[in-house]
Amino acid sequence: MRVRTRWTAGLMAAAVALTLTACGSDSGDSDSSQLDTLPPATAAQSPTGTAQPVGTVVPQAAAQRIAVAGATTAVLGADGRTVTLHATPGGTDGAAPRPVGLPIDGVVDLVAVDDHFLAVGPKGLVRIDADGRTTLTDVPIDSPLSLAVDGDKVLVGTEKGKLLVLSTTGERLHEYGGYARVDDVLVAPDSATEVSGQVSVLDRAQSAVLPIDIDNGDRKASLRAGNGATNAVVDRFGRILVTGTRDDEVYAFFGEPIIMRLRHPTPASPFALAYDETQNLLWVSSTAENEAVAYDLSRGDARERGRVATVGQVTAMTVDPASGRLLIASGRGDGLQAVAPDAIKP
Repeated sequence: MRVRTRWTAGLMAAAVALTLTACGSDSGDSDSSQLDTLPPATAAQSPTGTAQPVGTVVPQAAAQRIAVAGATTAVLGADGRTVTLHATPGGTDGAAPRPVGLPIDGVVDLVAVDDHFLAVGPKGLVRIDADGRTTLTDVPIDSPLSLAVDGDKVLVGTEKGKLLVLSTTGERLHEYGGYARVDDVLVAPDSATEVSGQVSVLDRAQSAVLPIDIDNGDRKASLRAGNGATNAVVDRFGRILVTGTRDDEVYAFFGEPIIMRLRHPTPASPFALAYDETQNLLWVSSTAENEAVAYDLSRGDARERGRVATVGQVTAMTVDPASGRLLIASGRGDGLQAVAPDAIKP
């Protein structure tokens, strides 16, 4: 049976139901008690005994985040205290992974910044260099959840529904409230000429994408993303790509104001996702089936290009821009999987 992509022409009325235009408060005390929320969606537990993962799998403890800077891949452990540095996983150099103990506990997110990595926890920001050196910027953060970098600003989302705008030295520039949670912070890249620099929040408790002007706190029109959005990435065009874990769907939002451009069914329990800039592919993991599905977005819709078997309980994925390998991290310690770009055919 042919599965058709569901376009937004017939969905706009439902999507606009959550449209928000309120202004943010720089005091960070905006009332969020009246928000229409639901329990945040969670990924299904992965089965055991499924197909052998495609590609190469190297040892890696249970993981929660992954990022690539240059030739180094950093994996943030589920313990929140360790980052493991891998040199070209899936390659042939044979270098052993290097565990790095972090100077603080409770680290929850990790991003690549030029040639190094930046992580966040309750006691501040941690810079991790490719050689394993760490530098702590001491700044108390109540219940951090997410991290992003926008030029010379560091953006931190919290479980208390706050978006913090910090300088690179940790100075608090702004604090905006009014969210239920700030599970992800998304920044459109310079290549997204129409929406370059657009900042959006993913709030799992509202299952919504909420753009904001981080200079003045102005909240732009926002849209509901199904009934259980969990993770999001921004592609090179500035499209905000979101997994709907509870509804088994993937969504795409774009524009100023944002419009839902795509709503497409996926295998059960889509969770982690990654964007391949070179091939214009969106990878979506299914924890219920231990698979990752590649969708071709080059024509504006989502056309399945192929599937690969994965490690269990995938929590994070990314694509190494240099090698094109898809890198997949397991939340139950099944290892770090590297899938070559030719694993699926055009």
